[in-house]
Amino acid sequence: MPFEVVEWEKLFWFLKFLVPKLKITDPDQDMLDELLEAVDLSSYGLERTKLNHSVELDASATELEPQNPNPRGYRDGEPEKDPLEVIILTFNERWFQGWSATPEEQRVKFINVVESIRSHPDYTKKYEENPDPYNRDLALEKILQDVMLKRRKEELEFYKLFANDPAFKIALSQ
Repeated sequence: MPFEVVEWEKLFWFLKFLVPKLKITDPDQDMLDELLEAVDLSSYGLERTKLNHSVELDASATELEPQNPNPRGYRDGEPEKDPLEVIILTFNERWFQGWSATPEEQRVKFINVVESIRSHPDYTKKYEENPDPYNRDLALEKILQDVMLKRRKEELEFYKLFANDPAFKIALSQ
């Protein structure tokens, strides 16, 4: 189950471990137990019908096709994809379906935001060199907010998504 909001994921994990610990009293439980005890499940087992029966194979030479003609993994001739391109493609497919920009324009805007974050004066000191992960996340969130505020005049559609949709904001920061 993919989560876009951290609070929902925390709630999911909390409830996943809480629900099995809850005591449930069901008045119909005794009837269910009686029903299960009344059914003889051994009568539904497998039964051998032919003992000492052999299977004859054709003696001619044959070749078997592979079980999966489409094996996973790298194969020769398959182009390697840049991880950043895969991230951008996935992000664009998810968030910019109704957007008027072409895929190349979307890619350029996304990379411009990343470059603006990296060139921010606080990026190196407060994010890259900061050993505390909590403070790093806060610093990156602040830097992203600053960058998006500066870019809002150039890309109004992009900024509206960032400002109004918390799931988009989380996805962009990731």
